[in-house]
Amino acid sequence: MKKPNNQKETINVIPYDPQWPHIYETEAASIQQALGNNFIAIHHFGSTSVPELAAKPKIDILAVVKSFSLLNIPALEQLGFEYRGEIIPTGRYLAKGRLRIHLHLFEEGNPLIARNLIFRDWLRTHPDDREAYAQLKQGLASHHTDGMAYCHAKTDFITQIIEKALQNK
Repeated sequence: MKKPNNQKETINVIPYDPQWPHIYETEAASIQQALGNNFIAIHHFGSTSVPELAAKPKIDILAVVKSFSLLNIPALEQLGFEYRGEIIPTGRYLAKGRLRIHLHLFEEGNPLIARNLIFRDWLRTHPDDREAYAQLKQGLASHHTDGMAYCHAKTDFITQIIEKALQNK
């Protein structure tokens, strides 16, 4: 149920939880099975995939498939996911309730796959940038009550890190 407009959502950025990778692993196995022969790869990405990074307590999963036309949405819904449609014209999005699991589906070859993984991998190996990102997120969380505004406010930082990572390859 959607909150009335006068109620503000609290954005909680909490310290890293070592259980996050275990939650991902459990979900990933089920997702891979549900995707069947359409499955190519699956990745834990987003802030919960970076050890020691403060994050909103949601697990972002990126799954790569051969084709959206082969997606078995009912099999994913049987796992508790709710299909939300296109996140952008090149991706599909599903969410799973209480555990706050977010499944992002992309077809093989989509450049957003690499961009997401480059950002994750850079933060895993560069503690100063990881800490700067944590501070940015905590500051934004204290000023934003809209999740999309919070996400958009991080875009410049994310783009700068991806560009830095690509230059250092």
